[in-house]
Amino acid sequence: MRPRRPRFQIAPFALMTSLLLSGCPGPRFSNVNPSTPTPTPTPSPTPTPTPLPETYVPYSHKEVAKLFNGFEIHSKVDTDTGAPAWLERKAPESYVLDLDVRVRVPQAAQTIEQIAQADGQLPTLLPALVSLLGASRVSNFYHGLYQLKVDSLSRTLNRLDQLLSRHNFFDCNTILELTDPKTSRNALLIQSDMDVNADGSDADRSNDVDGSTSNFQPYTSYRWPKRSDKPSQFIPEREQKLKQAETEFDQKSTAPERKKALKEQIEELNREISDLKRYSFLISKADPFVVLPGFMLRQGSHPFLPKFGDYVVVIYGGKLYPAIIGDAGPSYKVGEASLRLATQIDTKANAYNRPSSDLNITYLVFPGSAESQPGPPDLRKMHDRCAELLNEIGGYTGELWEWQDILATPTPSPSPSPSPTGTPAAPTPSTTPGTSPSASPMASTTPGALPSPTISPSSPSASPKSAAHHVPHKRPEKEEAPKGD
Repeated sequence: MRPRRPRFQIAPFALMTSLLLSGCPGPRFSNVNPSTPTPTPTPSPTPTPTPLPETYVPYSHKEVAKLFNGFEIHSKVDTDTGAPAWLERKAPESYVLDLDVRVRVPQAAQTIEQIAQADGQLPTLLPALVSLLGASRVSNFYHGLYQLKVDSLSRTLNRLDQLLSRHNFFDCNTILELTDPKTSRNALLIQSDMDVNADGSDADRSNDVDGSTSNFQPYTSYRWPKRSDKPSQFIPEREQKLKQAETEFDQKSTAPERKKALKEQIEELNREISDLKRYSFLISKADPFVVLPGFMLRQGSHPFLPKFGDYVVVIYGGKLYPAIIGDAGPSYKVGEASLRLATQIDTKANAYNRPSSDLNITYLVFPGSAESQPGPPDLRKMHDRCAELLNEIGGYTGELWEWQDILATPTPSPSPSPSPTGTPAAPTPSTTPGTSPSASPMASTTPGALPSPTISPSSPSASPKSAAHHVPHKRPEKEEAPKGD
């Protein structure tokens, strides 16, 4: 590389050249013909001032705009003649903004034609749906959901940036209560869109969980006691925050208001650390689960009460996907599922990008179908149990998806012993007796899953009841970060 020449070696030459050029004027050129007279510029006309009014004339003016959350704003300015300003300044009614929110609350879809508008394949996938709809009723869960949406609007009227978006207000097409007359099996049919829930962690199965997304929480409402001594990857960070909060709380200079906030933070961190040490949770990227509004899981005596762990069949694009209820979300929103489900519907889905913004996702919830003992999802059992439940409401056509356990560590196959010379090896049967022909040979049972009693599909009352594992501090009912709005 050639060394850079020092500046002092070129500065005198540059300065001398500049002086010489400035002192030697160059030739003068002119394109002006001396015989041609120079035109006189025309002066610009003086603008006529707007006449001043002789008196104030009241008027009305309207504008139409649109907020980022989808609200269409109709603004109107009306004026009138008042008293002198020293009086009007003191009168509250002289300067008023009337905020009038008008919202059309949608009716629930109930007929087969209305439901098929969202997904035209449903009548084929669920052959008995037409007859089930004849005796169905719109669930008061639907009415409760929209009442909570309206209440949310009322609470946030003074903060336009927090108003429920148009997308999230119209996020539910219907919630219907279905009952099969032959088996007495109950089911909730929910039509909605699908947002993404990226929560959950389970150190027993995997410590490779991405907790960097906004609003991430390492736990889900569905949980079970830990089965190993492997620590959670999310404990050290919380222990550090706890130590910092306790140190600040103990300082004499900390203001009382700050101490109150720190006390709440310390209690919350202690609960989280305790839960992470005691329990395992679902993992969004590995476990197919859905999220229901929190209020639906708190209606104790409701005949269609869903509980954590209840089986759900998610229907989209001609396929049926087995899942469970794994978490509770804000009570004024519906339609949310784990990353495992979301990416199966759309490979581009992530914590910030929903797989479907249309109301074309059907969630078929089977209340009272959860296993008696919660545990890591047994994907093979989930498939078979959902097939039984679908058969209890008239059957199904199409493909019932078979999930593979992406967390299972494959066990290396032992080397086969050499057969004695001249003795042929025994043939391996292609089908194990008693195995459902629809079951996938690739499906694997999650290690450590507790066995559950066999349930006859012809006896709905034999379904084990699930104990709710609701955690009050799990998911505060607040607006989450927008996902694709």
